Amino acid sequence: MLKDLGINGGTLIICLVTGYFVIKWAVKAAIVEAYESITGEKTEDELEVERMMAEDAERRKEAAEAYRARKEAKKNGGLPRT
Repeated sequence: MLKDLGINGGTLIICLVTGYFVIKWAVKAAIVEAYESITGEKTEDELEVERMMAEDAERRKEAAEAYRARKEAKKNGGLPRT
């Protein structure tokens, strides 16, 4: 039967495994979306992601300020003394 389709056993296994993970991901996303719409609360995973994004934004802001300070010091002819 697989020869009629033009695929071999390895390709079939890869397709089945890929399909499994795609369906698993879709079901999980649907459950999370339903949970949010029913309860109005965010999941722990989403709260963790938001916390990590806030920390990352703060680090980026600090890095940008440090970069501007180095750039200004270089423009003025020397490195800032710490």
